[in-house]
Amino acid sequence: MSRPAPLRSLPFTTLLPGLVVPVGVLLLGWPIAVVLGVFVLEIAAVVCWAVVKIPFAAKRPRNMIDGDDRLLGPLQTKRGSVSLPGPLPPVYLRNVPTLLLTAGFLAPLEVGTAFLVFAFTDPTITTPVVEQLLLGGAGVFLAEGVETAREYFARGGYREHSPRSVVLVPFRRLFAVGALLFVAGPLQGAAVSGEVVLAVLVVGKFLYDLRRLQVARDPDARGLFYRLYGSAETEPEPVPVEVPPGAPVVCDRPPRGAALLDALYRGVTYTLTSPVLVVYLAAAFFLAFGATTVGLVFVGVVALFAGVRAASRYLRYGTVEYRGYDGTLVVYDRLLEEPQARLERTAVTDLEVTADAVDRVFDTQTVRLGGMDDDDTPTFRLTVPDPEELDGDDANANESLSLVHVRDHRRLVDALGVSWRLDAATDATSG
Repeated sequence: MSRPAPLRSLPFTTLLPGLVVPVGVLLLGWPIAVVLGVFVLEIAAVVCWAVVKIPFAAKRPRNMIDGDDRLLGPLQTKRGSVSLPGPLPPVYLRNVPTLLLTAGFLAPLEVGTAFLVFAFTDPTITTPVVEQLLLGGAGVFLAEGVETAREYFARGGYREHSPRSVVLVPFRRLFAVGALLFVAGPLQGAAVSGEVVLAVLVVGKFLYDLRRLQVARDPDARGLFYRLYGSAETEPEPVPVEVPPGAPVVCDRPPRGAALLDALYRGVTYTLTSPVLVVYLAAAFFLAFGATTVGLVFVGVVALFAGVRAASRYLRYGTVEYRGYDGTLVVYDRLLEEPQARLERTAVTDLEVTADAVDRVFDTQTVRLGGMDDDDTPTFRLTVPDPEELDGDDANANESLSLVHVRDHRRLVDALGVSWRLDAATDATSG
């Protein structure tokens, strides 16, 4: 059984953020209010650098966003990356939903919660305290930045994380700092000297940092947060979709006009068939009563949701082509140059051909092929299983496929070898 890494083996850059407060207390004489404030600013720094890390996380996220979610699910199902110039690693389109969720909701929530708990300690804020807070905040931000640059980028830590496990790092830190802030409040109100309170805060935070770093290097460590929310080790390693050897028998892709019109159509209908409809009502209310500026803000919110939905729809279906091999169908993304899914002849359970409004305009068809590995049964566990108990990536799971706005669906079905299902469906419709 592996053992935690000894403290002397931990990189100095990893220990650096935890040294800011002890150095400030011992050398600069920081009071309790500054120490507590720097703890909160450390949360803000960790969240900020987490947002920077998310686009580059190479592992696939596990159960962060439902893949069937119409707004962001299509993006998270994407496979493949986009290379960047220079030394930066590639970025992954599947990380965009987590990035938007973190930057727009989770980050403000975590930082706001930390500042709220800090306010409950009733700190005395003076000009010298503000100056020391700015110094300490800059120190923890730079220290976290140095650790991010060295450990995450230079040493390839991004290969061990998914966007979900990146987000869990500041979440765990928030609970630890929150516990210290809750302890500080009663201690300051009791007959306890300021030196004792400072010692409890500094020693408690430093011990937490050391334990956190040791656990991060111990593959057998499964603490409470790891069991409840998972860790980098419980995120699936990305597996490429297997492509049959040789050239495809047939290729088909949606016409660009159909893909664009489809994306626009789906964006508008999403706002009319989702909770965004309430925003329409709010916009109409304010515009009707003369609050034009407020009403236009709500109109902008509707347009934002419609745009996100249209973009996710286009990136899921508008940039792909369907490649038919002998007995296998592969969905290939031309933008990311990466196969997205495959379905084998023996796994097809049903076939359905439909034509929506966009299909009728461009004389195309939409084909749904049922797969054997579809599982809609909800699963619930109180804790995340250990890494060895988890299933891997489902890249070749033979799940259902939708071939959207294809020009010649019969050739694809023939290549897959299930044309008899198409004939049966046609006969049933005619009858």
